[in-house]
Amino acid sequence: MVIFDEVDANLDAQYRTAVAGLLQSISDTAGTQFICTTFRPEIVHVADKCYGVLFRNKNSTINCVSTEQALDFVEGQAPK
Repeated sequence: MVIFDEVDANLDAQYRTAVAGLLQSISDTAGTQFICTTFRPEIVHVADKCYGVLFRNKNSTINCVSTEQALDFVEGQAPK
């Protein structure tokens, strides 16, 4: 298992897509599990599962969310 915290944060869309493809390829061929935090859509598109973390009243809750819900969230975070 490999954990990445916003590994794609400072990349442009082309490189984020390449990183997402690389992670998917390694996962498929080597069976490696990747856990990634992101605020960008490219990794969400290749994820098997997405989780949302909600912080409210000094408490965090974690829920499994659909790809569509995850994309709605990350697209809502994009700079306007």
